Amino acid sequence: MYNPDPGERYQKMKKLSVLIIGVIIMLNLFGCGLLNNNGNTKDRGTEGSCGDNITWKYERSSKTLTISGSGEMVTPVKFMWSDYKIDKLVISEGITSIDVNAFYSNANLKGELVLPQSLKQIGEFAFYGCDGLTGDLVIPDGVETVGDYAFTRCSGFSSLKLSSSLKTIGTEAFEQMKGLKGSLVFPDTLETIGRCAFSRCENLSGDLVIPDSVTSIGDYTFSECGFDGSLTLSKNLSEIQQATFSSCKNFKGDLVIPEGVRSIGMHAFVSDGFDGTLTLPDGLEYIGVYSFSCPNLKGALEIPDSVTMIDNSAFQSCKSFTSLKLPADIRYIRENAFMNCQEMTGQLNLPSSVIAIGNSAFACTGFTGELVLPDNLESIGDGSFAGCKGITSVRSFPDTLKHIKGSAFCECTQLAGQLVIPDSVTYIGEYAFMKCPLLTKVTFGKDMCSIGESAFAGCDALTSVTFTGDIPDYYGPLESHPSFPEGCAIDSPPAAVKLPDTWKEKASEQMPGKDETSGPEASREVPYYWTSALTGFDYCGAGSYSDVALLFDDADLLVKINGRKIMTIPYEADKNAYEEDEQVVHTDGFFCRGGWIRDLKYITGFDNDDQLYGEMTKEDGSVEEIVFHTGSEECLYLTKR
Repeated sequence: MYNPDPGERYQKMKKLSVLIIGVIIMLNLFGCGLLNNNGNTKDRGTEGSCGDNITWKYERSSKTLTISGSGEMVTPVKFMWSDYKIDKLVISEGITSIDVNAFYSNANLKGELVLPQSLKQIGEFAFYGCDGLTGDLVIPDGVETVGDYAFTRCSGFSSLKLSSSLKTIGTEAFEQMKGLKGSLVFPDTLETIGRCAFSRCENLSGDLVIPDSVTSIGDYTFSECGFDGSLTLSKNLSEIQQATFSSCKNFKGDLVIPEGVRSIGMHAFVSDGFDGTLTLPDGLEYIGVYSFSCPNLKGALEIPDSVTMIDNSAFQSCKSFTSLKLPADIRYIRENAFMNCQEMTGQLNLPSSVIAIGNSAFACTGFTGELVLPDNLESIGDGSFAGCKGITSVRSFPDTLKHIKGSAFCECTQLAGQLVIPDSVTYIGEYAFMKCPLLTKVTFGKDMCSIGESAFAGCDALTSVTFTGDIPDYYGPLESHPSFPEGCAIDSPPAAVKLPDTWKEKASEQMPGKDETSGPEASREVPYYWTSALTGFDYCGAGSYSDVALLFDDADLLVKINGRKIMTIPYEADKNAYEEDEQVVHTDGFFCRGGWIRDLKYITGFDNDDQLYGEMTKEDGSVEEIVFHTGSEECLYLTKR
């Protein structure tokens, strides 16, 4: 057997290695082998066509891609050059469009981008994620459309000059181009700016002027941008969408909303920017959630009479406004609407049209003098006027009022004298008037049913309270967190009934007309996922039953009145059913202060306010509908069936 000596074997292996290396080099240089630059087996070659009159050629040695010809570019293969290493891109004059996805996410595309003057359109995702491109990005003057995501995350560009004939900027077209610096100038031909078009271009600076030619700006379009000058909006806008200018913390000067704007979306201007005044147009109708949570806006806040809805937290923490004028016909002041507007001073003038004041709506410190409540008011929410230390009196509580919820006037330290609660009020929540040390006497209407714990705690001058009807459920002096301060005298009619005793007796009875031997129907399926929506919430009663709460714990339903457990009962629920079949919680019946309820239907209401509603059979045999909900009281009024 022949065995070559080691030297001979070494020489043969050396020659073989050289041959293999040579083949690989040839394959990479001329594209006629099986491997592409990523080691895959799908090399698309070095030249071809990409349109009727357009060709492309790639030179591997210089890593140059040249696109020549005239007309619209059409790439025959999706993401055609996505894996080509391109140090220089040449697009010849005559090309009128860049195709969709042409250079999508090509991290190997580097250098400056020079676009031909013949260009009319840049397609969707054309240069998406090409963060190796550098220098100035100049959109030729013939371009009318920059497609969706065209330059998203192209963070290497240092400046942007837009086409003088540009009409449309697509969704996220220039989003996260964090390298862009300097000002942004729009042409007078521009009509539409898409969603998130310039979002997170954090190094842009100077003034931002939206020309009057613009009729539509998408949501989040300029969120988290770095502009440090003034903002001028197009006079032809009809809507400011969600978060359009949110977190633009460096804007300066006044904020003027044009006359044509009818709606301002949620979070539209929420930021630490803007240090001037706010001007709202007469035709404005809707102000969304957190629209103007801008702590540095100052001066008088005048909301035009055309506004029919001020949403949750619309002006929360706008601590530099000095006064407030509300719309003449506003019906609902939503929760937290003016919370922490600390510099608002003077008397608070509430329009007579208001029927519901939401939770913490006016939890401020600056309002002073007498508080005049609207004649048609039905609901005072949790903490509505908490911390309003300058309010000295409440002229009167209207006879339409159904309840005063928890902490409503907590720490109104200058609220003095006597309070007369009308017959219509059935419930006063926990801590409602806590730490109002100048109150001297309170008289409750004849239909008062319950008073929460610590409702008048810290009211040191309160020496007596009078119940004109039956004695409601309240937390006595021997309980934790008593409703009234120590030594406060309780006065009631001689024949007054103690409601808690009556409720306890009723809760122990069998539901009228119900067979004692029957229970929840065993044939019903227990749902395996929709009932999870029931747990984790207090379902609060509406209107006169706001002191009633339902809590679901596994297979048990807990009924509480004014924080006290009244009864615990088993429940079952329908199988998972939507639209055609309503979902129902079934019980043998539970007591609810004024009567008995058996079954509850489940719905989802306005603003994620889940609701349970059913019929309550009262002691006299009459039937009344009652609704329990997870949202605040004003949510319920907005969706009243």
